[in-house]
Amino acid sequence: MLSEKLPGSLGKCSFVSKGATGWVFQAAPGIAIKYCVRGRLDEFQVENETYDLIERSHPPPLFVRSFLRLPGLNFMQLMVESLDARLQRNQRRDLRKNVCLEVLRLEPTPKIEQWATELSRALAWLESLGLVQGDLQPTNLLLDSDDHLKLADFDSSRKIGSRNLGLAPPWSRVLGEESGKFCGTFGLYGAQSEQFAFGSILHNMTRGIEPYEDKGPEAVDLLQEMVFPELSSSPLDALTLRCWKGDFATLADLAKDVAVLQGAEQAITVIATDDAYMTEMKRQCQELLHDKFTDLEVGTPAK
Repeated sequence: MLSEKLPGSLGKCSFVSKGATGWVFQAAPGIAIKYCVRGRLDEFQVENETYDLIERSHPPPLFVRSFLRLPGLNFMQLMVESLDARLQRNQRRDLRKNVCLEVLRLEPTPKIEQWATELSRALAWLESLGLVQGDLQPTNLLLDSDDHLKLADFDSSRKIGSRNLGLAPPWSRVLGEESGKFCGTFGLYGAQSEQFAFGSILHNMTRGIEPYEDKGPEAVDLLQEMVFPELSSSPLDALTLRCWKGDFATLADLAKDVAVLQGAEQAITVIATDDAYMTEMKRQCQELLHDKFTDLEVGTPAK
């Protein structure tokens, strides 16, 4: 798992995860430390700069908060698990091939509606800043100790209207002839790109498996031709189809429609992080940096 040499202080911490740009470890109770992967400092800094904007804009309690950021380093809230991990625990999987063999259980519909509400509100708020998250999939949606969903991972965050670099299916769709000059591309970042991913996440939650997980490369063509998995007439499936078709002009419009779901009431109980809490956590992170992580090369990637 640890394929590159990391500072010794990180080796003494519990490993949490590794993404494209950073290693994540538990730094202390309730605190995660994300450390830059070798050669990915520029991308890592995209997330730090996005967090600079998020944190000074008084975010709602729908985001994983960042306590302290330095070049190549980010101290953040430690969550319990990702949505992806939760859904995979509900499956019987072939670990060697990394495929789902059987869905053993589904999350309750009210819980799915709660998570959908929290995610849609987070996306709408980010939209109000002129941004998209840019890498919307269950691995980047984290669950806290009260089972509320938080949006995380902003190293792919981009301005609305910029060129969409795309993701693997089913989280992105290569556009078809209906898109005119954008046919054959992922188009631009905005409400269309994010709501498509939102629809696929909804389907993942309601079915317990990724849309077209068993189709391999064929999924690219199916989605481009707007041939979607079979859906029912349930409110969540109707919402999924609307997202896949790009019916919502803005993510704020999407959030308004999601808010009428019965499970949306549970999202209201999310407790905001107050200024005193953020100040105290920043102080703790500064102490950790001074006392525990003295060997970190702040400002450069891991050697």
